[in-house]
Amino acid sequence: MESTITTGRGSGAWPRGTSGFTAGDRLLGLRTAPDRARNGPATEKRRAGLRFLGESAIAKPRPPPKLAMTIDPQPLLAAHLQRHARTLFRIACGFGRQRDGEDIVQTLYARWWRRMKDEPGWVLPETYAELFVCVRRLVIDVVTKEKRDRLRVERADRLAPETDAPDESLHAFARLQWILARLPVPFAVALTASLSAGRRDDAAVAEELGLTVSAFTGRLFKARRAAEELASYYEVLSLDEATLMAELRYGGKSRTQLAHELGIRPDELAARSQRAIDLLEKNRRAAS
Repeated sequence: MESTITTGRGSGAWPRGTSGFTAGDRLLGLRTAPDRARNGPATEKRRAGLRFLGESAIAKPRPPPKLAMTIDPQPLLAAHLQRHARTLFRIACGFGRQRDGEDIVQTLYARWWRRMKDEPGWVLPETYAELFVCVRRLVIDVVTKEKRDRLRVERADRLAPETDAPDESLHAFARLQWILARLPVPFAVALTASLSAGRRDDAAVAEELGLTVSAFTGRLFKARRAAEELASYYEVLSLDEATLMAELRYGGKSRTQLAHELGIRPDELAARSQRAIDLLEKNRRAAS
C-alpha cells in the first residue's frame, strides 16, 4: 500500500515509494539505499572524489604570480666599456667622426642601457662586426640629424640655394658616409679599420679583426674597388638613382624584392636601372 506525505500547503500530497524517498527528494540530489546499491561502490567513490576536488579548488586560493627578475645593466655596461671603448672610438673615427667620437660612444652606451632596461634578455654586441654595425647605424642617425638641422638653419637664414657648389670637405664627408652605409659589412669593416688605423701596418689591423694578413689585404682591395664604384654612382647620378644602383649591386636583394620595397613594378625598376647604366657609360666615355 502506497503511503503519502501531506504538505503544510493544503491537500496536496507526494507519493512515497518503498524506499522512503519521494520523487522530489531525488530531484534534490538525495540518494536512496537502493540507488547506492545499483550504482556500486566504484561510482560512489568517484562521486566523492569529484566533490573533494571541487571543495579543495574553492578552499585553496591561487598563489600570487612570480615577479620577473631584473638585472642591473650598469655593471655589464661598465665591463663592456673597459673591453671595447677604444675599438668603438676607432670605428667612429673611421667614419670621419674624430671631433665627436667620444660623444658617439657615450650615445651608443646610452642606447644600450635603455634597451637592456626595456628588453632584459638582450645581449650586448661583442664581435667587431657587431660593434661596427652599431656604430654605423648611430653615425647615420647623427649625420641625418645634422643635415636636417643644417637645412632648417639655411631656410631660416635664407642662405644661398642648393644649386650652389657645396664646400669640398663637406661634400667629401657626405660621400664617405654614403659609401660606407651601402658597402657590404665585411668590406665596410675592412675599409673603416684601414682608415682608422693611421700609420699602423696591415698585420696589426688584421690581427685586430681576427684575419690573416693575406685575407685582410684581399678584402681591403675588394672594398676599395667597391668604394670607387659607389663613388662614381654618387658623383654622376642623382641621389635616388645612385641609391638604386647601390642596392642592386651590393644590397644582396633580387630585383623583385627591391621593386616590392620601393613600391614600383619590376619593369619600371629595370627601366630606371638601365637609364642609370647608360648615364654612367656616357660619363666614362667622356672622361676617357
